Amino acid sequence: MTKRKQIVALLVGVLLLAGAAGTFAWLSVTGVLVNEFGFGSVAPSVDEKLDGNVKSNVMITNNGSAPAYLRVAVDIYWQDQNGARLWDEPVAGTDYVIAWGSVSKASASNTASSWVVASDGYYYWTSPVAPMGKTDVLIKSVTEQKADRKNLVVDISTQAIQSTPGDAAAEAWGCAVKDGVLVPPHGGA
Repeated sequence: MTKRKQIVALLVGVLLLAGAAGTFAWLSVTGVLVNEFGFGSVAPSVDEKLDGNVKSNVMITNNGSAPAYLRVAVDIYWQDQNGARLWDEPVAGTDYVIAWGSVSKASASNTASSWVVASDGYYYWTSPVAPMGKTDVLIKSVTEQKADRKNLVVDISTQAIQSTPGDAAAEAWGCAVKDGVLVPPHGGA
């Protein structure tokens, strides 16, 4: 091998070594970007005050990590002294008095941030509730008027669904979402 070929081979080797070292240095200095995707959660809870035979200020809180649409079922019934549900139904105005918050019937013109009772019997909060956010009062108060060895039960059951994607509420509950406002199913509530 001639002297000239040895010098060229040495220069090519030095260039390859410098390129490898430069690439290694660039990769070790450049940060690594990791995309982490987390699942949002929705966790509705009932906030209420109990004072003797009066339940008041019933609101719903989203204890989850994602904005959510909320709906509530209200079931009012009698229980015997052993906790068994009785067949006879309590009569509003006679057995108990209930004062509702601002609740309207479902219609295409419902506005955001209001309670709406729909034909399916649920009460819907029409705007997304932020994580740790609350609705307005659904029930101002419920007072038992009379009871013969039975207890009045006002059972509040909540459900929640993430507000995005918007079609989730449509698929799960049969609702529409228009400009961020939940439009519950309606037709004779």
